Amino acid sequence: MTADAPDIPEADRAAGCPHPRETYDLIGHAEAEAKFLNGFNRGRLHHAWLITGAKGTGKATLAYRMARRLLGAQTLLDGSLDVPKSDPVAQRIESQGHGDLFVLRRPYDFKSKKLKSDIPVSETRKLGDFFAHKPAEGGWRVCIVDSMDEMNRSSENAILKSLEEPPAQTILILISHNPGRLLPTIRSRCLQIQLRPVAVEPLTNWLKRMRPEDSDGIVDAAAHLSRGGPGRAFALASNSDKVLKPLTQFLASLGKSDARMDQIIANQFAPISVRTERQLFWESLQDMLQAQARFSMTGDWQGAFKPLPVKKTPANWTALWEKTIHLQNREQALNMDKKAVMYDVLSSIRGT
Repeated sequence: MTADAPDIPEADRAAGCPHPRETYDLIGHAEAEAKFLNGFNRGRLHHAWLITGAKGTGKATLAYRMARRLLGAQTLLDGSLDVPKSDPVAQRIESQGHGDLFVLRRPYDFKSKKLKSDIPVSETRKLGDFFAHKPAEGGWRVCIVDSMDEMNRSSENAILKSLEEPPAQTILILISHNPGRLLPTIRSRCLQIQLRPVAVEPLTNWLKRMRPEDSDGIVDAAAHLSRGGPGRAFALASNSDKVLKPLTQFLASLGKSDARMDQIIANQFAPISVRTERQLFWESLQDMLQAQARFSMTGDWQGAFKPLPVKKTPANWTALWEKTIHLQNREQALNMDKKAVMYDVLSSIRGT
């Protein structure tokens, strides 16, 4: 696959995170890797794998670990997909220069100067051309689709041919955050690997190794707000000044009127250029409200930071949590005024 120009946005790169092809470790999913390795070591690999789970749990990282092994990278340990970054195969994959790996993702539209909203059927049909050729190095030909959720129905139908009539020595690795939305015929032809959320403790230890420059407070908050996803934890830590700092300032100010702070935060997250940071803020705020609702009912605090400095009934906290989710969804669906929606939410939580 030909390398993209370095300044072109990549649909499968999460903001603030290394690309999965540049990521060499994976935590919390040894059982999932063992499922693949069992077939690989026995020489009885299924031709299509569907990796599912919430965003940020490591699906694409696992896909690239599988691809490196399939394409000949040498593992460090038996029974592991760990491959050193210095491995020649790994280096070619990282530089997008391996001829036997095809990555299907939303393309960049040079005319509109932005990423396509979905994976068009014209891109999906390139897979047929890729699989039509024999492996350049005599081994496997591997395709990673990241992600199936971004395919339209025409693209899904187009990929069915490769699933139904797979050429010899070809492997498809499909990634999906919402597999229930895929065509049943696609799901039925794949061997599924489901990645579950990673526990806070191993996630915290991993993040400390990955980002030793971060304070314990940032690491702890990022791990608790990650929803069990290493990618999300890394993104929160790397965007701590833009996401965690305004979140902590807002939460600490609750219990008093501060319309100016609410306005500043609403303004900060209004530009389209901070779409990723806004998403992280929205979801982190929702998680805090959910933790507070649970705390007000049980007295058991399981969230980041500490319980909020304001008293409301469990029903009030639950209603606020539901409101933030509802408004976030409506804002995205109806293209509502981002500044006004955020200000409304923050004012409601503050109680003004």
